[in-house]
Amino acid sequence: MQDIRKIFEEKLGDKIAEYKFPAPSYTLMETEIIAYDEEKELLTTKMPVLENFLNPFGTMQGGMIVAAMDNAIGSLSMLVAPFNMTRNIESKLIKAITQDLEYIYITARLLERKKRRLIFDVVVQDKEKNIYAKASITNWIVEE
Repeated sequence: MQDIRKIFEEKLGDKIAEYKFPAPSYTLMETEIIAYDEEKELLTTKMPVLENFLNPFGTMQGGMIVAAMDNAIGSLSMLVAPFNMTRNIESKLIKAITQDLEYIYITARLLERKKRRLIFDVVVQDKEKNIYAKASITNWIVEE
């Protein structure tokens, strides 16, 4: 497994002290970065499907799924661009996520960089690579 903290320290240098690392949302959602491919500009996280994330039907609440995707994009965006923020999320929830899965795996990839706009795609899968959700997320570089 990669030493993710070391990768962030190398990329951000002294600026890492300006950020909360790991992000409080990662701690709350028990998210873990499990892989980063610098060449492909791709990052994968792993997150448990906790009872606190469920809706009345016993499936993962849609907003929690989108938050999981945004968490993955957030980390990747820190590694591929200067300070930026989520501007738009277009998501498609495909299949219900239940606690039977135990974990979901979220893979984020930078598709395009155009001036101050970053376009990412993200996929939520189980350990067998079945797809549960997808999204296209646009971030805006705040400062260069």
